Amino acid sequence: MSEFINDVLVQTILITFFVLAMIMVIEYINVFTQGAVNRFMRQHQGLQIVIATVLGLIPGCIGTYTAVSLFTHDVIGFGALIANLIATTGDEAFFMLTLMPKQALIIAGILAVLAITCGYIAAFVTKRHKNSCGQENHFEIHHHHDTHTPNLRPSLQGLKHPSTRRIILIVSILAFGVMAATGILHSNHNHGEIHHQETETVEHHHDNHHHDADPVTITFIVLAALSLFVAATVPDHFLEEHIINHVIKKHLVKIALWTFAALAAIFVLNKYMDVESFVSGNTLYILIAALAIGLIPESGPHLIFITLYIGGNIPLGILLANCIVQDGHGAIPLFAESKKYFFVAKGIKVVLGAIIGGAMVM
Repeated sequence: MSEFINDVLVQTILITFFVLAMIMVIEYINVFTQGAVNRFMRQHQGLQIVIATVLGLIPGCIGTYTAVSLFTHDVIGFGALIANLIATTGDEAFFMLTLMPKQALIIAGILAVLAITCGYIAAFVTKRHKNSCGQENHFEIHHHHDTHTPNLRPSLQGLKHPSTRRIILIVSILAFGVMAATGILHSNHNHGEIHHQETETVEHHHDNHHHDADPVTITFIVLAALSLFVAATVPDHFLEEHIINHVIKKHLVKIALWTFAALAAIFVLNKYMDVESFVSGNTLYILIAALAIGLIPESGPHLIFITLYIGGNIPLGILLANCIVQDGHGAIPLFAESKKYFFVAKGIKVVLGAIIGGAMVM
């Protein structure tokens, strides 16, 4: 039961909070700038792809969460989204940088080239089609209140007589920030780490420094601070229309339920399936397994291929194929918002992974 709580419930809270907080901050920036960021990103397709690729290369799922949030809000196009999803390797990037930094940089370089190339191709192919998740543009600008930047200048007027909803929101953000800062949520984030005999010493060294400068924890604290700033300083109209009616009511339940369902399914799979034995066959079967396991929207199962590569059991092409297809937790919110684009993106990545991986190992 404790494993289920750590691997599913806590992860659901982490992902849901991050996505909602990111949407809240993006909503604030968009209204504050009167849609300038929105228009800039739409008018610079090439720049979108490069920025999305860089976000994907950031270790962890944070850059992917950001790109998915921008895409589901119709700010970036499908070309930028697919570039981001190809470039990312989720939490496995931390593991690779720790155990095999040189190879990790090589893999990142290859992924960056593939991401930008495929991003431009996807952008060209879809340039006549509106990239939409089948829902309205979430960035609602209410001209009689929010389009004038001075109305969103930081103000603590709302805290003089705060509404019940503002109090609940602020308390919730503070609670999450405290849990992240004190490490209560820390040990659950990397629940998929593999304890392999050959990497035991390195992992122990990594763990000794993990609490001192954990980039994931720091990021969550920074995001909690930004969310708290927004919740405490925005006017009542913005709080009700943009945060409560849009971010909370339209996204909270959907993202939380789909995230929980996906993580629960992955938990059961890992509990009753010997993944390592499955991939210990010949090269072709391992490649197929790398592509198939890459479809799992979770950080953890993919670490088996890093361990096998470090042990010299599989070639680089197999690990690269898995890196191309997988995207950590990042695609779970995309699946919640648009199953169509989730499967289209995964399909493109499977084909690309099969071509690149097959060419390197055959």
